[in-house]
Amino acid sequence: MHPNLESEVESGNEAESLGERKDDVDREDLRRAQMVGRGRERRVYWQRELAAERFEEFKPEMRRRVQVEQTLIDGLEQTKTPTFVLLRNYQSDAVHAANQPKTEVEQTQSLLVDRIAKATRRKRDLGEALRLTPQKQTTERRRLLTEIDTEQAHIDDLKAEMRGTRH
Repeated sequence: MHPNLESEVESGNEAESLGERKDDVDREDLRRAQMVGRGRERRVYWQRELAAERFEEFKPEMRRRVQVEQTLIDGLEQTKTPTFVLLRNYQSDAVHAANQPKTEVEQTQSLLVDRIAKATRRKRDLGEALRLTPQKQTTERRRLLTEIDTEQAHIDDLKAEMRGTRH
């Protein structure tokens, strides 16, 4: 077997994977543009309905729906958040009377997600503090490493609890 044969095969795979990634990015951009267009159409529809509505009791719901559409459009245009995340949030917000109280499971899940996000931020901040701490300060670095490990254990516990609530 020729020694350059393997490197040629690898470089071919890299070119193919780069082409596939470019295609994925192009498809994602097209999907985002289509979703923005449909979101604008829905927003305009709800704005027309709001302007035509004679009864005050329905106007807050229509304003909420306009805001939900605008939030989706802003998320699609201004962030690189994956579309499935934006759609998951949109679908839960777009439901009529979304202000109804959540079930106990949904409240628990929401609380756990918030706690995981806060613990992750604390861990990231500790990691940054560790990075900025000079190598000569071994006791401070040891303390930071211990706190990082504690936060990771806490995050793991919260994730396990979250998996337990799904079943």
